[in-house]
Amino acid sequence: MKIIVIAALFACATAMPKRMVLPRLPASVIMSGKYQLIPEDKIVGGAVVAPNSLPFQVSLQRRSGTGVYSQSCGGSILDENVIIDAAHRSDANAATLRIVAGEHSLSVDSGLEQNRNVVSYTMHENYDAQTFENDIALIFLDAPLDLSVPSAQPVLLPPPTSELDPPAGTMVTVSGWGTTSSGGSISDLLRSVDVPVVTDADCDVAYGGTASRPQILPSMLCAGDISNGGIDSCQGDSGGPLFTGSGATAVQHGIVSWGQGCALAGYPGVYTQVSYFLDWIATNRG
Repeated sequence: MKIIVIAALFACATAMPKRMVLPRLPASVIMSGKYQLIPEDKIVGGAVVAPNSLPFQVSLQRRSGTGVYSQSCGGSILDENVIIDAAHRSDANAATLRIVAGEHSLSVDSGLEQNRNVVSYTMHENYDAQTFENDIALIFLDAPLDLSVPSAQPVLLPPPTSELDPPAGTMVTVSGWGTTSSGGSISDLLRSVDVPVVTDADCDVAYGGTASRPQILPSMLCAGDISNGGIDSCQGDSGGPLFTGSGATAVQHGIVSWGQGCALAGYPGVYTQVSYFLDWIATNRG
């Protein structure tokens, strides 16, 4: 039996009912004043996935001073030695981090889990914490994952010809162990939700961008239900995948990056667009 303490971390917070917090937004948006304080007890929607049906998804966990590992964020298997993640969540000492592949329940050990320590991570050299531009990082493991098993498989990257955003309305899926219900906490079980792609132009308007100072940059991808809200990734999902397909044939199009709260109508989630960084990934994966 596992003992996992679900902890709140920078950029990957759990819920504290009725506490109002700043949204996960670039500093430039917050400075513009176009935001609202949000309750930490957010609603994400979606459903629990079949165990190990998303074999590329990993749990990124952090070790406390007492030696206990707790769920922090998500990530995806790029190959047996490398995890693809967001730069904004690479804030901890690598020596305190581990990834768990083959994870489904954070509290129950299925025997399929593969634990690997983090040796180092490479953030994009031009990552901008003010705008969240270039929000991508690679995490390097201390030992190779066994990718010969169905429970741990690399995610596929989009082809170079798909650098443009998927068409508006395209349904994509985001997964993670993030907050799921009002007054709730990080999910014990891996969940996913389907969200429609939103155009960069509509997303930019939502976040107060202008022609001279856009908030949504070409390297970003937006997805969510602008009209009704209720479905979204959330802070506990940071660094995790936005993808099409399923299982070993899934293609990752985005990395959970930022947004106004979680699942709020009028504010789609914003993701790092993976296809924009294919050359960077190839150069830095080793």
